[in-house]
This record gives sequence, C-alpha cells and structure tokens, in this order.
Amino acid sequence: MALEPAIGPMTPYITMFPAVLLASVIGGFGPGLLAILLSAATAQYIFVEPRFSFAPVSVTSVTSAFFYVLSAFLMVLTATAMRRAVERLETAQQKLLAALEASNTGTWRWDIKSDAVEWDPAMANVVGLGERLPPRNLEEFLALIHPRDRERVRRATAQAIVDRVPSEIEFRIVLPDGEERWIYDRGRGVHDGEGRPLYMVGACLNITERKRAEQRQNLLLHELNHRVKNTLATVQSLAVQTFRSSKNPADIQKDFMARLLALSATHNILTQTLWESASIRDILEAELSPYGGGGPEQERIRIEGEDVLLKPQQALSLGMAIHELSTNAAKHGALSTADGQTSISWHVEGAGQEGRQLVLRWSEQGGPSVDGPRSRGFGTRLIERSVVHELGGTMEVNFAPAGLEYLFKVPLTAS
Repeated sequence: MALEPAIGPMTPYITMFPAVLLASVIGGFGPGLLAILLSAATAQYIFVEPRFSFAPVSVTSVTSAFFYVLSAFLMVLTATAMRRAVERLETAQQKLLAALEASNTGTWRWDIKSDAVEWDPAMANVVGLGERLPPRNLEEFLALIHPRDRERVRRATAQAIVDRVPSEIEFRIVLPDGEERWIYDRGRGVHDGEGRPLYMVGACLNITERKRAEQRQNLLLHELNHRVKNTLATVQSLAVQTFRSSKNPADIQKDFMARLLALSATHNILTQTLWESASIRDILEAELSPYGGGGPEQERIRIEGEDVLLKPQQALSLGMAIHELSTNAAKHGALSTADGQTSISWHVEGAGQEGRQLVLRWSEQGGPSVDGPRSRGFGTRLIERSVVHELGGTMEVNFAPAGLEYLFKVPLTAS
C-alpha cells in the first residue's frame, strides 16, 4: 500500500479508525466494540498478506492488530464518555427548560459589542411572542416594552453596565392583542480584564399574577378601610341615638346590644359571599330568627318573595330597618300576642339596570289595637334613615286598625 513505507504495517488498521469512531458516537459502547472486531477482521482478511485468507500471519501483523485493537478500544471509551456527557447535557437542558416554563421564567443574553440578543425557548412564552421571531437586538426588545416603561428600562440597563452591578427592574410588555404583562428582569454584565463590557446575561420572570394580586389586595384594603369607617360611624350613631332615646340604663344596654347583633348578623351573611351580595331572604331570616322567623314549623311569621340579591350597603340598611320593625312588633305589635301574625312579602318592579326597584311590604295582623304615634321614636327615625336617606327609597306607613303596615320601595341600582 502507498502509506505502508511511511507508517509501517499499521496502515490497514488506521484506515478503520473513522468507522469505529462513527459507530461509537452514533451507537455507543456496544456498537463501537463490534466495529473494532469487524474492522480488525476486515483489515486482516483484505489487506494483510496473504490476502483473502486467515492463514498464519507474521508476528509484526499480530502486533499491529493488537495495538490497533487497544487504540481503538481506548477511542471507543473516550467517544462513549463524550456521548454520555452530551446526553446528560441535553437532559439537563430539557430539565432546565421545563423548570423555566413551569415557573414562567426565561433567560437571555445580550452581546454588547455586536448588539445581538439571544433567548431560550421559554423566554418567548414569558413575553407572549408565541411563534413569532424573537428580537435580534436591544432596540427590537425595547419595542416590546410598554412606552411608559421603555426609557426607564433603557436607563437601568445602561446604568448597570457602567456601575458594574446587577440590574433589577419591573416593566410591562404589550402583547399583540393589547394585553399588558408584567415582567421582573434581573441581569448582570460581564467585563473583560480591562473592565470593558462584553455581554449581559439575565432572566425574566412573568409576575403578572403577582401584580394583579397586589392590585386586588390594595383594592380590598381600601374597601376594608371604607367599610370599617362606615361601620364605626353606624355604631357611633346607634350608640348616641340609643342613649338619647332611653332613660333606663338597663334598656339602653339591651337595645344597643340588640342593634349591634343585628348589624353583626348582616355582616356575617356578607362575609360568606366575600362582601359581594346578600340574599334578602337570608337577611330576613337572620333578623327574624329570635322570633321564630324562617323556621319550618313557624306560621306566625310568613316570608314570601323571589330570590333577590342585595348589594352590601342595601343589605346593611335593610337589615337594620327589619330589625327595628321586628323589635317593635315583639314589644308592641303582632309578635307581642299569641295570635298575632306578621307577613313580609317582596317583588321586583321595572326592567333594565336603571328602572328596577325592590318593593317590600311588612304587614301585621292580630296584634293590639294600633294608634298613630304621638311622637317619632328612634326606631322610626332609624328605619326612615336606612331606607330613604341611605338607599334613596321611599317609605309609606299605614296605622290600620287591623295592624301596622309598611311599604318600602328601594332602587336596586343604588350603591
């Protein structure tokens, strides 16, 4: 052979190394060993004298074959180790990508000198690019940012490079459909030995849900503060008016505690719906429960009406009005006698968001004879304030001989 004068009897075997290497890289350790055996046998049969025969050969040929097998075996071990290292690296990359996607995080790299931006696949999901091409440079990336945040991000990035400190910033990305997505970005610059910036690497985290939760929390805190102030004002008013209208200290304490419990009962109902609404039936049953209202065996108190949901302020005001009516009925009206009955019915009139109103009728029968009041007590003033002034409704009172009657009309659009 042409190369044999230069490299000796190893020439037939050297030509087999590429086949062994290829088998090891593609197939691994087993195929590599098989390639060694087949290539050694092929070289021995075809190239070593006497050719096309496995007749006894010289010591030199055997030595060459031995060193070839040993060298090829070491090459197979090395190639197999490299192949496994590549597989482990690919597995680690897949795990990292899965972790990034699960945490709504993506990584990036910006080559400062060439102004080239590189993203991992998870980054496209973070900023909502989908199948679109990622930005190729810094300006294309800044174009994705909300106009009000764009210059702030540019300045923060430049400052981090100059100060050689990590950058942390929150900004908004505008998606193609107009949706805004909040992003938390942390990056750091890499410099050469002379302090010149080479590139920046970092990660972006989708914090949209966290931002929305913060907004909801702030809204709830504001709403809670508003409700606490209103509740304290209501309690203060109840205390002042109760103390003014009663002379007996025992009656003052009893009446005040009863009104607080009535207010608390409505609060409990609203809490079950996260202060979104309350059923008028639940309000009535809670306020009338001390007198048997809402019980299946109780016929003295009849509650009839369709299912109507009240807003928080409507529920609180109507709850206080019903409490005053039921307390008055228990002291002086139909519920103060064994044969007295009280009927509460309601329905909704009108249509549309602006025209609907709740019509509620309170009727008492079988109680003591009814006479018109000589003066307006605190209970009557509280009912009027709750329905007329707080809810913008109307109130009609009929001191009929058969029993007291109230007719309330409350706009359901009132806040």
